[in-house]
Amino acid sequence: MQLWLFITVNVCVAAFVGALTNHFAIKMLFHPRRALFVFGRRVPFTPGLIPKRKDEIAAALGDVVAKYLVTADGLREWLRGSAIRETVFAKIRGWLLKRAEEGLTPEGLVLQFADHATWEALRTKWTARGAEFAERWIERLWEESGWKSKTIAELVPGWSEEAAARWASDISDWLAASLREELLAPHGQRMLRDMIDGMLDRTGGWVGVLAGIFVDSEKAAAKLGDLLVEQLEGGAVRKIAQSFIAKKLTDAGSWTLEEAIARLSGEDDPLPWLKNQALSLLRLEERIPNLVKTDIGGLLIRHESAWSGMLQTVVDAGFELLDRRLEAVVAALELPRLVRKQVEQFPVEQVERIILSLSGREFRAITWLGALLGGLIGLIQSVFLRLIG
Repeated sequence: MQLWLFITVNVCVAAFVGALTNHFAIKMLFHPRRALFVFGRRVPFTPGLIPKRKDEIAAALGDVVAKYLVTADGLREWLRGSAIRETVFAKIRGWLLKRAEEGLTPEGLVLQFADHATWEALRTKWTARGAEFAERWIERLWEESGWKSKTIAELVPGWSEEAAARWASDISDWLAASLREELLAPHGQRMLRDMIDGMLDRTGGWVGVLAGIFVDSEKAAAKLGDLLVEQLEGGAVRKIAQSFIAKKLTDAGSWTLEEAIARLSGEDDPLPWLKNQALSLLRLEERIPNLVKTDIGGLLIRHESAWSGMLQTVVDAGFELLDRRLEAVVAALELPRLVRKQVEQFPVEQVERIILSLSGREFRAITWLGALLGGLIGLIQSVFLRLIG
C-alpha cells in the first residue's frame, strides 16, 4: 500500500473514532433516560449520568443555592441598598396614584384581588372581628387596667368640690333655661292646658262644675307658665337646684365606675350592658358597608405629599423589619428543600434542551476536537509504524 494512502486511511479512521467517542460521551450525559436490561441484568452506564444522578444533583444544587448563592448576608447587602427601596416606593406610589385616578374605594381595591363571594365573607369577618376587638378592649380596660375599681373623681380630669360646685351652677342654669324654653313654647303651653283640664276633671261636686265654667284653661296655662318661669329664674329655686346637684355630684365622685354603670343600667354585672352599649354606638353592621364604599382616590390625589412621606416611612420600616428577621425568613423558606423539589420535578428532556441551547456550540467543538485529536493520533501512529516497519 502506498504511504500516502496508508496515512490517510489511518488518520480518517482515528478522527472518526475520536469524534464518535466524544459525541457518544456527550449523549451519555442525558441518554438513555431509563435503565436498560438484557436477560434481567442492567446494561452498564444506563441510565445516563444526569438522569441517574438527578436526585443527587438536586440535593447538591439546593445546598449550593442556600450556602453560596441566596444567603442572608447577600440578601441583606442587597436590601440595604437605596436603589431597591426607591424602586419599591416608586412602584407602590405609582400603583396607588393610577388606581386613585380611576376612582379607588376599599371595596374596589379588594375586588381586584378577590371575587364577590370572598369579599362578602371578608366583610362579614371584619364586622365580627371589629365587634370582638371592641369587646376585648373594653374587657382589658375593665379588668386589667382596673377601670371598674376607679372612682369617678379619678376618671374625670379636674374633679374637685369646687369644680363640682361650678358644674352644678352651669347645670342649674342650663336646666332653668331649658325649662323656660319648654314652658313658653306652644307644646309647653299645650301640656299645661292639658294638666289644668285634667285637674278640673278630677275635681268633683259643685266646685268642679263652677271651676269648669269660670276658669279659662288657656289663660290659666299662660299665667301658670309665667309663674313657673318667674320661680325658675328666681334666686331661691336656682340656689336649691344648684345645691342639690352639687351634693349629688360630690356623692357621685366617690362612686366606682362599676357602681356608676350598675346604677345607670340597673344590672348587678354592668360589663355585658357596657359591651352592648358600645356595640350599639359603633353600629359596625351599618358603618363598615358605608366605609368600604368611601372614595379614597380623591383623598389620595389631594393629599399626595402627606401620604407619600408616610409611605416612604412604611417602606423603610418594612425593610428594617425584614433586615432584622432575615435569617428567620431565609430559614423558613427552606431553600435546599425547595430547590431540590423543583429540580426533581423538572423534566430531563427540558434540561437537555436548555443545556444544548446554551452550550450546543461548545459540544460541537468538543466533537470536532475529538476528531482532530484522533486524526493526530492516527498520523503519529502511521508515521511510527512506517519507521519501525
